[in-house]
Amino acid sequence: MNTTPTVRITVAGRMSRRLTVAFDGMTVVRRTGTTELIGEVVDQAQLHGLLSRIRDLGLELVSMDVRGTDRREA
Repeated sequence: MNTTPTVRITVAGRMSRRLTVAFDGMTVVRRTGTTELIGEVVDQAQLHGLLSRIRDLGLELVSMDVRGTDRREA
């Protein structure tokens, strides 16, 4: 069964609403001192694009967690 991986990326600071537009399609959760970007990624290219966008915007990456990558066949 193939599942679409869900990624949770945490960056330092509270991202403004204006910056979150760059991550359209991701759920944005603002926490004390950090912001989480949560959403499905279809492939590694999309994940690398998200990470590049974080770098290009000068955001500090705190952590990244990928869930649901079970690729075993039923």
